[in-house]
Amino acid sequence: MNHLSSFNAAPPGFVLSTEEQAFLWQQVLAHSINGLVGLIAVREGSAPDGPIINFQYQFANQTALKDTFPGSQSEKTAIIGRLLTDFFPSVRETKLWQTYLKVIETGEAHRIEQNYKIDDREVWVVQSAAPFGRDGLLLSYTETSDLHQTARRLARQTTLLNGVLNSSPNAIVVFEAVRNAQQAIINFKITLTNRQFDELVGQADMRFTGLLLTNIYPLKPQRMDRLRQMLNTDETIRIEEFVPALGRWFDVTLNHLNDGFVATVQDITTAKQMHQQLEVTVQELHRSNHNLEQFAYVASHDLQEPLRKIVSFGDVLNDQFAHELSESAADLIRRMQTSAGRMRSLVQDLLTFSRLSGNSTTFGLVDLNHLVASVADDLELTIYDRKAQLTINILPAVWGDASLLRQLFQNLLSNALKFQNSTPTGGPIPPRVSIGGYVATESELPAALSQSDVSQAGRRFAVLTVSDNGIGFDERYLDRIFTIFQRLHGRMQYAGTGMGLAICKKVVDIHGGHITAKSQEGNGATFSIFLPMM
Repeated sequence: MNHLSSFNAAPPGFVLSTEEQAFLWQQVLAHSINGLVGLIAVREGSAPDGPIINFQYQFANQTALKDTFPGSQSEKTAIIGRLLTDFFPSVRETKLWQTYLKVIETGEAHRIEQNYKIDDREVWVVQSAAPFGRDGLLLSYTETSDLHQTARRLARQTTLLNGVLNSSPNAIVVFEAVRNAQQAIINFKITLTNRQFDELVGQADMRFTGLLLTNIYPLKPQRMDRLRQMLNTDETIRIEEFVPALGRWFDVTLNHLNDGFVATVQDITTAKQMHQQLEVTVQELHRSNHNLEQFAYVASHDLQEPLRKIVSFGDVLNDQFAHELSESAADLIRRMQTSAGRMRSLVQDLLTFSRLSGNSTTFGLVDLNHLVASVADDLELTIYDRKAQLTINILPAVWGDASLLRQLFQNLLSNALKFQNSTPTGGPIPPRVSIGGYVATESELPAALSQSDVSQAGRRFAVLTVSDNGIGFDERYLDRIFTIFQRLHGRMQYAGTGMGLAICKKVVDIHGGHITAKSQEGNGATFSIFLPMM
């Protein structure tokens, strides 16, 4: 220990005896978590200033012995007096050797970090070399591999975080609270922004980190109080705001993060403009529909009076002047009366169609079993005259307007009875009409009512069917039969105005449902109606 005469670990003004210094040094060697090694320079020849050719071990603590002899216990005590090159033959070719020589020559301590691999494991070591005594070196080293791995992991995570932030289509800004001496929040400062935010404000080259929130956005006291409250309650704040300086609309979401918050900013200018345009269009459509309904009602109502006069004058001619009319004149009057009656039916149906409208306040749960039975009672005479067979199965309840649904089934059942088929000899075939219903599965729903449509999500539909053995129709004309005043058969064969199925479709549309049909000419038809159950 003669080379440790300059070692004195006592505080200034506190003198230790030689024995105390030795004891203290032994404690350092025994309990230090760093590797400690003492070397003495070996010079060429006997000259005190000769070139250094090696270093000789003077002492080593347990950590250094374990690192030098990782697997052997017997050799740990045999290191004193051995040469450095005995354990590290190529040390003269490293930077460490040059550092050791420099410390001896200058008497100044140096610090160096080196890395190497052991069994494919990368090892990092920080070593301090300090002079002691004459030609003595005190080496203190510690392994920093874990620190390097942690630093690399943090670097990868930072790169990943930046990649995620910059890949977001939204602008993201992270703010940290600025507190006064009393720890009260007085402002917020930017700690992180992504590329989209820089592009959004048009300052891609500007560094926003450290800027105060109040410097880039004026805050009213109420807004600042709400931000303070958010940090205490963890609530999420969402606002839509127009920024005049940028001429844009933004949807801003604020979420508490550590001692601050993260702001996610989405540019909704285009969506806002489309929404406003849509609102204008909807208002125009409502106004247009209202005007059309008023026009149809007024036109239909005003046509009633001249038609009534035509019919009345025709009746007067037939009743009071029949003896004065020739057969051809009487025939013309009959044709006029027939045309006027047909015109009256058209006007009444058009008036009915224009009056159809939905009002959510009139909607409720409708018992179709009772409603269809009531419709059948109204058509009892027609059913009797045509010797029709009517089968009504158990029907599910639906959500709708009972009066509108009554018109729906009134028209469907009337058509099934009216378009009666005939035998090859021309005799009438008694109508057979069946009405049924059940809850639709998702696979049965038409595309317009599919669950993939967000507006229909979670809704259940009933399928109601009205089948008959009538004359049927060619399915090529399926879309045509639901259009107003469209007929597939002449007026001489079947009475009517061509409004019945158009009324049916409008009622179903008002209920948010769907109507379709399957048929073959001469083989009857089946109408399928999808109506919501809630």
